[in-house]
Amino acid sequence: MMILLVMRSKIPNVVAQLPQFTCPFCGKGFNQKSRLQRHTETAHPPSAPSAADLQRALKGIRYPKTKEELSQFAAQRTSATSPDLLNLINSLPKRSYRDSAEVVIALGELKSGKRPRNAVRVASLETPSKKGGKSALKSRKISASGIAKALKGINFPNSKRGIIRHVRKQHDSKKEKIISVLRRISDKKYENIVQLEKEVGKIK
Repeated sequence: MMILLVMRSKIPNVVAQLPQFTCPFCGKGFNQKSRLQRHTETAHPPSAPSAADLQRALKGIRYPKTKEELSQFAAQRTSATSPDLLNLINSLPKRSYRDSAEVVIALGELKSGKRPRNAVRVASLETPSKKGGKSALKSRKISASGIAKALKGINFPNSKRGIIRHVRKQHDSKKEKIISVLRRISDKKYENIVQLEKEVGKIK
């Protein structure tokens, strides 16, 4: 009887020690909501807008467009556009953009810290979308060994978007040509690299 009373007296203490709040990202427990909020802000900060976020915000826009017109278009889609993304668009170089690829390239220049190309220089170059299409026509020579090398370490099954994202992270001199090829493959999930290479082989 004495042992039972001692066990009962300890139960409230055990319950009191259980965390009241749990981090939804890592499962760590906290007894105060303020500590949970502080932990979430420092350990799991919101990710910066990506090129994919930018393309989603500008989906359906007709080019060419100026930086101001891009910002206005994105601002109208308030449900899909975050303040951080609008700030990112407003920080783009002030010039006319002929297609979405030019916008993504400008974003990459900003993130890498490179000095953005001026409007005169960009206007003298072929648009990335046309250049990518021509590169794809010459892609058969790199479709096997080049793509296999760029996909080193990737996990399958994987989507078209995930495959392109993986290649973009690689330090490969041919990755832009490879990406231009991958943009033309079917938008579906690929179970293995063999299936992917067969799909690339269909591109003419």
